[in-house]
Amino acid sequence: MYHLGRRSEHHLGVRSLLDMSFHLENEHLHRKPNSSWIKWQFLFTRYFALAAQITNRSIEQAIERDNLISRGALKNWYMCQVIIGSILMTAVEIILMARVYALYKKSVWVGIIFACLILGEISAVVAGTILSCPEKNFTAVDILISSPKSYTYFGISAIISQFTILALTLFKYKIAVQHGWGKAPIMMLMVRDGTAAFFIFLLITTMTIVATGMQTKYAPLGNSWFLSIVACAGCRLIINMQKLPTRSEATADRLTGTVQLTTVWNEVEFEMTNYEHRRHGHLP
Repeated sequence: MYHLGRRSEHHLGVRSLLDMSFHLENEHLHRKPNSSWIKWQFLFTRYFALAAQITNRSIEQAIERDNLISRGALKNWYMCQVIIGSILMTAVEIILMARVYALYKKSVWVGIIFACLILGEISAVVAGTILSCPEKNFTAVDILISSPKSYTYFGISAIISQFTILALTLFKYKIAVQHGWGKAPIMMLMVRDGTAAFFIFLLITTMTIVATGMQTKYAPLGNSWFLSIVACAGCRLIINMQKLPTRSEATADRLTGTVQLTTVWNEVEFEMTNYEHRRHGHLP
C-alpha cells in the first residue's frame, strides 16, 4: 500500500510539471530569441526538475522490481538528491535575485550580497553532503524510505537567502512608496510574487527539513514534491514577468509608448525610469 501511495504521489508530481502552464510557455517563451537568458532559465527550471523526477521514479521502480543496480551507483544517486534540489532552488533564486538586483539599479553591494548567499548555499550543500555520507550498511531500500540528512544544511542556507531577498524587496518597496512609484506595475508584481515565493519556499523547505530530520516514511515524497513545487513556482515567476507588458499596456501608452521588453533588467528599469520622469515632470 505504501508503494502504491508513492507511485500516485510521484505521478502527481510529474504530472504537475507536465501540465504546468504549457500554453503560457508557448505563448510567452518559445517566441523569444535564443539570446534571451530568461528563456533558457525557464526551460532549465522546468525540464531539469522533470528529468530529475523521471530519473527518481525510474530508479525506484527498478528497486521495487529487484532489477540489478550497483550499490555504489545507488549510493551516489542518494547523495546527489540534495545537490539536484539545491541546483534547482538556486536557479529559481537567481530569478528573484535578478529582479531585486535590477530594482536596486544593479548595485554592486547588492550583487556582492547575492553572490555571497549563493556561495553560502553551495558551501552548505558540499559540507552537508560530506558530513552526511550514507553509512556502510546502506542498502537500496534506503532510497525508498529515507532522504539524505544533508537536506538540513541546504535548507537552512536556502531560508537565509530567501529571507534576504524578501527583505531587500520590501525595503525597496517602502522607498518606492515614499517617492511616488510604489504602485508601478513592476513594483506591485515584484512585491506580490516575491512575498508569495518566500512563503511557498519557506513552507516546502521547512517541511522537507522536518521530514528528513525525523526520517519518516514521507521524507522521500517530500523530496519529490520539493522539486515539483520549486520548479512550478520558478516558472510562474518568469511567466508573470513576461505577461507584465500586457497588464501595463495602458500605463505605458500614457507615458512614452509601449516598448518591447525582453529582459528582467529592461522591464524593471523601464518602469522605474518612466515613473521617475512622470513624477519630476509634475514638479514646479
